[in-house]
Amino acid sequence: MTPTNDSKATVSVLYCNTIKMRTLTLAACLATATAAVHTAPFVPNEEMFRDWLAEGGETIYNPSSFPEVRLKVAKRIAQMASDTLKDQASMYNLMSWFGRGSGIDATTLAADLERLGESESLDGFVRVSKEVADSHYAALNRKQEEGAPYRPLGKNEYPYWNFIPSIPGAAKDGETFTFTNEGCKQNVVSAARNGSELVITFKGDDCSPIHSGDVYLLTTVKGVHFMKVGFLEKEHEIRWSMANLTQAEAYDITTKGVRVFAFPHDEVELVVNILATVNLFLQPEAGKYPDFPDKEVEKANVDFLTKYQKVQPLMVPRGPINESNPTNVDPDLIQTGDFIGVIRLDGLDPMLAWAMGSTTGHTTIAVRDATTNELFVCESTTNSSYWPTNGVQKTPYTTWIKQAEAAGYNAVWAPLDPAQRAKLNVTAMWEFFSTVEGLQYGYHTLLWGWIDTVADNYPCVAPDYKHCLQWGHVEVLFPLVSAVVPAVGELIFNEAWNFRLNTTGLNAPEMYMHAETVLNISSNTIPTIVERDEWMYHTTRYGKPVVGKSMVCCVFVCNMWKHGGLFGDTDFNCGEMTNLDDYDLDIFDKTKMNDGRPDVCKQKDPNNQNCQLVGPYTLNFNHYNEAPIYDHMAEKCPTWTPGVGPNYWGPGKQQGTC
Repeated sequence: MTPTNDSKATVSVLYCNTIKMRTLTLAACLATATAAVHTAPFVPNEEMFRDWLAEGGETIYNPSSFPEVRLKVAKRIAQMASDTLKDQASMYNLMSWFGRGSGIDATTLAADLERLGESESLDGFVRVSKEVADSHYAALNRKQEEGAPYRPLGKNEYPYWNFIPSIPGAAKDGETFTFTNEGCKQNVVSAARNGSELVITFKGDDCSPIHSGDVYLLTTVKGVHFMKVGFLEKEHEIRWSMANLTQAEAYDITTKGVRVFAFPHDEVELVVNILATVNLFLQPEAGKYPDFPDKEVEKANVDFLTKYQKVQPLMVPRGPINESNPTNVDPDLIQTGDFIGVIRLDGLDPMLAWAMGSTTGHTTIAVRDATTNELFVCESTTNSSYWPTNGVQKTPYTTWIKQAEAAGYNAVWAPLDPAQRAKLNVTAMWEFFSTVEGLQYGYHTLLWGWIDTVADNYPCVAPDYKHCLQWGHVEVLFPLVSAVVPAVGELIFNEAWNFRLNTTGLNAPEMYMHAETVLNISSNTIPTIVERDEWMYHTTRYGKPVVGKSMVCCVFVCNMWKHGGLFGDTDFNCGEMTNLDDYDLDIFDKTKMNDGRPDVCKQKDPNNQNCQLVGPYTLNFNHYNEAPIYDHMAEKCPTWTPGVGPNYWGPGKQQGTC
């Protein structure tokens, strides 16, 4: 729902002081600063979601296709963020913000801002803004073409995911909490039940007149409400309806309240950060097969990984970055059980790598046919604009390496230690493969193998790592996702969480209530419950519904090793293994590292400890070949320390105790 006070202005004092519109004086601008009354919440549903996409010219043809949903949502968000910046006040702030951080000299910036301030109409303002932005972009691009390091446009060198909100508190009946923020230093939130409404009072004080306003999302598992608090918009009354709630939804708002999410930065910087993040995932020609990543998108993804992961050595070009740069390794050297790790600089792989602590976003395993000795690459993946085949699959190596080149893969080969390879029963590996070939990629288990702890596996944003994803975000986000795209909710978390609670068919709010009122465990522990290899999910095989294993790439590789006998009687679940957990195992051939690599590998990549098969950028495995094999491995391993940064290799990993 929208605010009922239609006259409430959204302009800032900066706008009032600097945009010299003849129809609006500063006094008139300030006179609009009245208290706002809101009716909430906005309750999203599937039809609204489809309408929202359609407004941007997007249509989802297969709601069960996670890649399609992901791409089209990203495109729509990018479009929406761009549109948000087109109003006059935002554009002025945006140009000033861009200019201060882009190396534009002070004289040029002052002249540009003066031109913007002289504009007498919105159309003229937008036209001048575009001219100014184009000149700033051109200047920045010239610097990068001349060899300057890549940096995002604007003053913030760390824009990626820098919109994850903090959670200062929740509005509960009869309670009050206070907190500070960038725009308003003192904020007081209180709530009181009034019949079927929870009336929330939000007051900001000590607000900066040159800050465009703090942006908030108020939310429960049922609905959401956005609002801005600033110098002109200090007081808000939100009348949150508690009518027509299910038992679980009523339990949620009664016990946990209306959560207040405080977005970092002002409105302009927030939107720019969203754009920078979404652009990691967008390809200009996405949808065409084969689809090699755009070189500017690759640069942005390398910048993201460099700044956020703190993993050495950094990724650098191996040659022309718009070419695959194959090493032409003799396929006869690659044997059964060997590991091939991959990262594609397309937003998704780097996001997964950042979150779970690996340098790869995809893993595969080499297996030779027991009769013909033909070499295959086996994997669990999805068909997309860059890959032709869906699900658990095997591909002849000669075909696979060509597809990897066309897809823009950065792929590294890691040979098994001969003693470890001797443990493998190749027939058993192929027998297992025959039972899972064609199964859909393991979206059901995509997230839950690396969430081992309540707070120390959710990724944090550089440079100070104080803004982190939290269970509090997930707790309300996932029910809302289920409301707008039910198929995605079922695919990503519903069935997996029901397994953990030994329930069937409960939705997310019902599972939270069941966990806390029946099992007496906090809902934030649900994702930390161990993923069991015996769990069978409702999935598809060659596109037809079946009940079977749900395996992401690293879980599939682990299962191939496990069913081949590599781990003996070690008691653990492959469902808990991440990319890092696969290649950090001490099972690889140390004599084939560094100087022991084939000559062609040493010549192509003199500084890589392993042999890179293909890719425009270098790929090095972090903590390669270091971890012991032990019972219950990878079940309780932290990977992040909020306020400190990545903790991918803590004592538990080193000592085999997590």
